Amino acid sequence: MKKTIISASLLAVTMLSAQESDTLKVAEIQSVSLQGTHNYRTKKSESVARLPLENLENPTVYNLVPKEIISEMSATDFNTAMASVPGVVVSNSVNDSGNDVFLRGFSSNASFRNGLIQNPRVQSEIANVERVEVIKGPSGTLFGGTLANYGGVVNIVTKKPQENFGGIINYTTGSWGMNRITADVNTPLNKEKTALARFNVAGYSQDSFQDAGYNKGVFFSGSILYKVSDKTTVTLDTEFHAPEKTLNAYVRQSEKLTLHSMKDLEAVHGKSFTSNDVGSKRTNFVTMAEVTHKFNDQWTSRTSYQRGEANEKESVFLVLNYMDNNRVSRSIRPFDNYKITTDNIQQNFIGDFKIGGLRNRLVVGLDYFQQTSKNQYPVFTVGKNTNSAFAPYPLNGIIGENYGTEKGNDIVILNDTSDWTPISRDVVKKLPRTATKYEISQYSTYSAYVSNVLNVTDNFLVMASLRMDHYKNGDIKRNGVAGTDGYSQTQFSPKFGLVYEIKKDEISFFANYVNGFKNIAPGPNQDGILTKWDPEQGNQFEAGFKLDLFGKKLLSTISYYNMRVKNRVIEDPGGLGKRQDGNIKNQGFEIDLVINPVKGWNIVGGYGYNDNRYDDRTKDAGKRVAWAPKHVANLWTSYKIMDGAYEGLGFGAGFNFVDKTYINIGNHFLAPAYTTVGATVFYDKKKYRIGLKMNNALNQTYWNFYGQPQKPREFLANFAFKF
Repeated sequence: MKKTIISASLLAVTMLSAQESDTLKVAEIQSVSLQGTHNYRTKKSESVARLPLENLENPTVYNLVPKEIISEMSATDFNTAMASVPGVVVSNSVNDSGNDVFLRGFSSNASFRNGLIQNPRVQSEIANVERVEVIKGPSGTLFGGTLANYGGVVNIVTKKPQENFGGIINYTTGSWGMNRITADVNTPLNKEKTALARFNVAGYSQDSFQDAGYNKGVFFSGSILYKVSDKTTVTLDTEFHAPEKTLNAYVRQSEKLTLHSMKDLEAVHGKSFTSNDVGSKRTNFVTMAEVTHKFNDQWTSRTSYQRGEANEKESVFLVLNYMDNNRVSRSIRPFDNYKITTDNIQQNFIGDFKIGGLRNRLVVGLDYFQQTSKNQYPVFTVGKNTNSAFAPYPLNGIIGENYGTEKGNDIVILNDTSDWTPISRDVVKKLPRTATKYEISQYSTYSAYVSNVLNVTDNFLVMASLRMDHYKNGDIKRNGVAGTDGYSQTQFSPKFGLVYEIKKDEISFFANYVNGFKNIAPGPNQDGILTKWDPEQGNQFEAGFKLDLFGKKLLSTISYYNMRVKNRVIEDPGGLGKRQDGNIKNQGFEIDLVINPVKGWNIVGGYGYNDNRYDDRTKDAGKRVAWAPKHVANLWTSYKIMDGAYEGLGFGAGFNFVDKTYINIGNHFLAPAYTTVGATVFYDKKKYRIGLKMNNALNQTYWNFYGQPQKPREFLANFAFKF
């Protein structure tokens, strides 16, 4: 709280000093506000390839979520903002402690911030997001294997200072007691405009649509840019976020059900089975420093450092376990203290030069990342297990002589007529512990990479890239004693791509071969011998077309990909130990469109097909990977009157379709397919904006991939003042 007060004071002083020296320029405020420009067609990003490549020059498929869509969709959270990305589904994570991003058959996270690694628990609040970059397919060459995944990489780009004074204050209210206020203020700090600052603050609160649960928090970010000279720029930024919410993990043991779909449990869609007494608090800090120096017209150096912290105290996870079609048991997983600290240092040298008359765009980089986790938690006796991190909640909240047995443990009946006991934090604190554990773990990576794009001709480009990644997982220290479970692995990750522009700047054909990898801890093989496994590998071939047609009115990517994941460590079919010959076969097709038919009319949409199956000797061979929908489609369109008597009046509508997904590997219990529809009407003027938004307009009852109930129809009203 002390840090928050200091930050707020600094913001106030800065705003007052800036007003003395700057004249209000309303027309220029658009460059620093949440409103942005008038269309969605932004596709250029140097952070996707870490090179200055246009979209049609890049053999990688990617999508951007610009601030224009974030504003127009009245996005108050990351999930809503990402609804416009083709082939992508975003929901709260397995343990409700972040966001999971499902793309191309795999689960990923928003694990990168301004190109640097961040733990998903430290994810930026939407108030400070300039745009979101979704880079599809394995991306081990540029982003490593620590937190990147086979489906792709999600990189959040935060707001940066601009040269003009201005800003916007937003207030949103709506369903379930929604109250959210944000402020985005940009100001130069001197007359020369060589020192610039930007600040974002947010406060929010909303109850759950269910009978218990809430989400609230405060947020502050500050970014300062200093132009040391025409060639050198220094940027400093920081974020503080203190969210507090009830945490509901996904329901386990669905294999015990003879039901086939969450639709069969619709009667309890509005029941949380928790209480507002067990909300969990987290404090997140992020600090970043970056120095960019331009040696000459050909070479630039970018040195970046980022540190992230996620702190939790006395968090309580509610865990539901199916017993049969009609009952669930409630367990608790409490944490005394949990802290994750990350440090990432990255050095990039970026060149744009010619050799023998041929243009080369080259990046040479070094990267060091370290993550340290400190976790203090209780363990309990459950049956014959004296070392369980999960404790059954006692019947009626009373720890009696039968506690720990079926007679003394809590059971909830899955209907809308039976009552249930709210979870009490005082009861959780009194649960009898077997012991208290304190674990310190740490891992690090040392990486070097090089990527070059060669213009063989003006229309034909070839990309070749390689990364060397050395991963070291230290011995875990448990209650002060170091174990012997540390290991290290070294991996080389290649990437190749080619682009042929059939019609310069309008139509290009591309193809790529990319690699991703995961480090695997040692374990016993089928003979019981401790084995150091090779890293798991994901290799993808992809080809397609990129279009930019009709005078920049239609932007599209059409692609087919085929991926094989190998070296998966699986249970030995004979039932003894494990072996490393598991495989996944993954293929799919995607199309995305960004269309601006006429001035003020914007359309963004897409479709993704994915077939992701186990292809090995396990009992699940031929079955679909859990949490992977086969079909995903989305569309959002809006029209804003750009001149005349009704200038600024706008309308928007769209839908998201997600196919059924299996909740378990056995493929017998699923979350049903769903379609959600959204609509908005707004009035956007130079000094203010008024908007109404309706999410899930058709009031679809649906669940995410983990079987967690999602919001019914929601109404939001937004008021913004620009200055």
